Amino acid sequence: MKQLISATLSQEAAEIYNSWPKQKKSAKISDIICEGDSYLKRVLDLQEGINERNKLISRVIWELSDNPIHKSLCTDLNDILAGSLHQSFD
Repeated sequence: MKQLISATLSQEAAEIYNSWPKQKKSAKISDIICEGDSYLKRVLDLQEGINERNKLISRVIWELSDNPIHKSLCTDLNDILAGSLHQSFD
């Protein structure tokens, strides 16, 4: 299915668009849209993976925190979580 689109471009984007070879502009825009969607999906997958790892690190801290032998390890692991929802505040 093909669809005609209309867009208002910034000056810089218009210059880039106008520098593309004629008869190739639609194909190039289609490629950019598909690649952008693919990149967005990858970023979302990476963010989900980071969140899952942060949960696991937080759980390890919770399990080991009662043992004084593991205090420095727990501190180091907690530093990795700085700024995340899973950081523990002692």
